[in-house]
Amino acid sequence: MATTTAAHPHELANAERHSGSDIEKNEKVIDISGADQDVKMKWTFHRVVAIASLCLVYVGAQEILYFVGGALTYIGYDIGTTFPNWLLTANTLAVASICPFVGYLTDLLGRKWITIFGALLLVIASILLGVASNFATAIVAMTLGGIGAGICELTALAGVAEITPVRWRGVTLSIVTFSIVPFMPYLLYILEFEIHSTWRYVFAISGAWNFLGLIGLIFCYKPPARHNVDGLSTGQILAQIDWMGAFISIAGVTLFLVGLQAGGYQYAWTDGRAIGPLVVGILLILAFPVWELFGTSKPMVPKEIFQGQRLIALAYLIVFIAGMFFYSILGFFPVILTAFYDPDPVLAGVRGLCYPIAILSGACIVSFLMSYTRGHVRWMFVSCSVLMTAFGGALAAATPFNPQLAVTAATFASFGVGGVIVPALTLALYAAPDRYIGTVAALSLTVRFLGGSIGTTIYYNIFNNRISGLLPEYVATAAVQAGLPPADLIQFIVALTNPINAASLLAQVPNITPQIIQAGALALRWAYSDSLQCVWYATIPFGVISILCSAFIPNIRQYMTERVAVVIH
Repeated sequence: MATTTAAHPHELANAERHSGSDIEKNEKVIDISGADQDVKMKWTFHRVVAIASLCLVYVGAQEILYFVGGALTYIGYDIGTTFPNWLLTANTLAVASICPFVGYLTDLLGRKWITIFGALLLVIASILLGVASNFATAIVAMTLGGIGAGICELTALAGVAEITPVRWRGVTLSIVTFSIVPFMPYLLYILEFEIHSTWRYVFAISGAWNFLGLIGLIFCYKPPARHNVDGLSTGQILAQIDWMGAFISIAGVTLFLVGLQAGGYQYAWTDGRAIGPLVVGILLILAFPVWELFGTSKPMVPKEIFQGQRLIALAYLIVFIAGMFFYSILGFFPVILTAFYDPDPVLAGVRGLCYPIAILSGACIVSFLMSYTRGHVRWMFVSCSVLMTAFGGALAAATPFNPQLAVTAATFASFGVGGVIVPALTLALYAAPDRYIGTVAALSLTVRFLGGSIGTTIYYNIFNNRISGLLPEYVATAAVQAGLPPADLIQFIVALTNPINAASLLAQVPNITPQIIQAGALALRWAYSDSLQCVWYATIPFGVISILCSAFIPNIRQYMTERVAVVIH
């Protein structure tokens, strides 16, 4: 098979620059940019089941996070924590931490077995979340789920991308993304289970779904052999890992988030328990690029992927911002639906369909259209970034009396988020040199989840600081004005804010009347409304950065060839 027809421009430069280097030697199997572009794939039963199983675990990698985000209030109450947002942060940090090393793990364990291992972790995480009775168990479950999610999501995306002609990567990745459809009504599932039984049963669904994917992978997933490490021992493979870079990056982000979470809520911003982790985290984050450039010969982030073009760097910046927006909507729009408006689960669930459908539509439509734009993708990214920013900020106008505005704004903002968060990954894959396609995909997911972790922490800190002051003030004022004696305020507020047994607890409050309950409930809704207002305002500056980055995206037609990175036999 010829190896010089349709060679990628970056590959020619890199082949000369790194001839004989460890990078080329150990990634030679992926570097087949001249693969026959007219290879016909045979659709056997095993191939179809294998691809379907990859789609199952791709969805399974996300549904745990969706279910936890939608049930966060109930979970926090049941396991006894006032910091349930750390469940989301633990998951996204775990994903961001494991993604850069999936390639090394694949070399050690084989592509099939590392994927199976990831799916098994998703099953275990689902079981642990379903039975968790304390914060520690839930954190462990979300961490394991994050590791499994990083493995499975990356395997699905990179696996499909590398067996597809480059020109059609947008179409095929949109199909993989579309497989999330069965879980778009996830909020409806959560609310129905909570009303009739318990939120824990949603994780039985998650466990069964991932188990089905696991079985399909075991019996039908037979990827081609990798020869990246032929002749290398386990020790030599492990020596290629940038352990120091991993430590600096993970420790830096974790400490930064711990300090950010603690400041202003648990401790004053002048307290060393907030300042210490924050400052050390920032210093480690700043030290990471210095280490990658000058401290190691095998960096986590190879500089070669950025050379000769700006497309991948811009894509990463856009993905980071989109990750921040995605998790703000995932974490806080369910709060609007359940805390602002009629608590009827069917109505809330139907309203909750707007944003997952919009995210999916944006992701699939924009990814699909990228293959037909002749490289003119800038206008799509700018448009989606504007939608994301403008309507995300417009959610600040949501009040207990305008559900139509809230749903409309969330729908358009979510379409914008979907239109950049997945297509930006596709954008990076278009420009990725073939030998680094796995690395580029891994770093894209890492950046997305880092954005999610940082965004979640920033937004929850803003929300917690606001709600902790406004809720007791608003509810106490309204209840006393409605006739509740001040001596009964604490019991009333505790009962009113109970997400599970509010009705029975309110009945036990002395001197309670329907008028007092109604006044307190409305004040509670306004406290949530005014607290979340600042969260939506905080998203606007980040959205502006995404718009500016999108405006500098060049024409990508030069990358839209028919070459196939990997041929499966």
